[in-house]
Amino acid sequence: MKDELWMRTWAEGHPRFSDDLHYGLLWLVARFRRIGVRIARPAPVAETMPLPVTQRDAT
Repeated sequence: MKDELWMRTWAEGHPRFSDDLHYGLLWLVARFRRIGVRIARPAPVAETMPLPVTQRDAT
């Protein structure tokens, strides 16, 4: 009898659980994509970067 009650409870709550799990996974994918975009950005060109103080004094 306990197994039957457990299965009924599981069957009733499973769609909500699946929806929550799906939403959470989509959220994680979106976050990792944002991190990937930040990592993949090209580095700034050396000419536009300011020179360190020691190199400015030498020129």
